[in-house]
Amino acid sequence: MFARVSQNQAVMRGGHKWPEMPLNPNLNTRWLIRAGLVLMAGFLLALVLDKLADPATLPIHKIRVQGALVQVNEAMLRNTVLGKVQGGYFNIDVDLIRHAVETLPWVKSAAVRRVWPDTISIRVVEQQPLAYWADGGLVTTEGVLFYPETTSYPSGLLKFSAPKGLEHVITGQYRAMSAQLAPLELRITRLQLDARHAVRLWLDNGIELVLGREQQTARLQRFVKVYKKSLAAYAAQIKRIDLRYSHGMAVQWNHDAKTTKKTSRGG
Repeated sequence: MFARVSQNQAVMRGGHKWPEMPLNPNLNTRWLIRAGLVLMAGFLLALVLDKLADPATLPIHKIRVQGALVQVNEAMLRNTVLGKVQGGYFNIDVDLIRHAVETLPWVKSAAVRRVWPDTISIRVVEQQPLAYWADGGLVTTEGVLFYPETTSYPSGLLKFSAPKGLEHVITGQYRAMSAQLAPLELRITRLQLDARHAVRLWLDNGIELVLGREQQTARLQRFVKVYKKSLAAYAAQIKRIDLRYSHGMAVQWNHDAKTTKKTSRGG
């Protein structure tokens, strides 16, 4: 005979007491409804994403170009990105367009963004040239060597001559030496740095300065002091000044290349 067990009593199963769980049909119904809503939302989301991925959805019709353009023009940019502007507003590859623009030699950097509902905006920052590089190319104000078409070279730049790889070094030297020469209102037109880091420079009044490898700042400062005091009045007659002396300089005159004049630190 088996004893009856009430609903409130524990049922012995496998040696353990398990409480009976009453069935709740309302709870099951709510879970089914929620699961159905989730599935329906997922289905609708998939439809929306598929529609947005369609290139025919909100196609790009306009390209807007921004930036202070000198060497780069809108026609050049449009021709560069024309084959890359494919797809609709939501799936067009802006990184691909940016990379294409930045391959142009005169472009330092570019930013590309979408503008609702059918426009791509391209903002361009151009390279700022500082000097001609003796072996070809241009050097920017940040000391970067780049190679645009020679027909696009601007006029009036100074000239750098140095082993390749020293673009940053010679640019830094140019800035420092230009600051030293500023009180004389003299401008460097050519700067040469050889493999031993010896320096020569040419000024806009035609004078060549030989600074050598060592104490370049001190030697140039010595020239500034002596030039203001003793040499400015004879600038048109001076061809070269060699500053590789401990306490003076050698002046070579235009009218006789074999004649030099040694000048002490004071004059």
